[in-house]
Amino acid sequence: MKFLLDLLFRVFQLFTEPYFLVFLAIVIITLLKRKNKRKNLRIGIGVLTVLMIIFIGNGFLGKLTSEYLQKSYVNTSSTKNIASQNPVIVVLGGGVVDFDKTERLHTMSYSRIVTAYQVYQEYKKNNIPCKILISGKGRGRKSEAELFSENFKKMGVSDADIIKEDRSMNTYENAKYSSKILKQMTPSSVYLVTSGFHMKRSVSLFQTFGLNPVPQASDFIDTEITLFPNSYNAAFTFVMLKEVLGIWQVQLYNSLGMNG
Repeated sequence: MKFLLDLLFRVFQLFTEPYFLVFLAIVIITLLKRKNKRKNLRIGIGVLTVLMIIFIGNGFLGKLTSEYLQKSYVNTSSTKNIASQNPVIVVLGGGVVDFDKTERLHTMSYSRIVTAYQVYQEYKKNNIPCKILISGKGRGRKSEAELFSENFKKMGVSDADIIKEDRSMNTYENAKYSSKILKQMTPSSVYLVTSGFHMKRSVSLFQTFGLNPVPQASDFIDTEITLFPNSYNAAFTFVMLKEVLGIWQVQLYNSLGMNG
């Protein structure tokens, strides 16, 4: 059952890819034209494709999606009102780039490092013990956890305060493997650091594994309403649409008791 649903959602993910949607529209129009049938349907599909490109490219759909994903987390990056004596900051990996045979963290990873470090420093300056749990294996030779760790150490974070979870390959596994470590540590509170657009799905998955993390969004993405469609709006809109689909998948699996 889960295998079939996974496959179904992979198919759905294709519909969050702009090239696939345009390709699909061209194929359908071509097939209908070959049969010399349904001229009105061909025109309708063509018009629908153009409207889709405009609607996505002018930033309007992106604005709506951005608000749905991120609005709840804009004002959550503060530790002032949280009394905690044994906190753990969980940082989710943001990808690795292999450039000229040298592995570096993806751009969005650095905002996560900065946000986690700010929370960490908030506790350390008050002489409160605090740990940073880095979650992510990635697909490079070095794990995301290791690359994050190297950066944290350069910033002055003690090696004793760093915990590396270097098995997870996706957000589901981030939550699964991190939760096992955290339940052994029994922290007073758990902070979850990831990008704003990725936070809703991440929090939901951590809750699935019995945790209730405090969200600390490290960065946000948005689109700009423009008269003419542009690639900037389209790219970020499709990234966010894929995230929405991921949230629906988590919700469905949770309702069917298939997560965990």
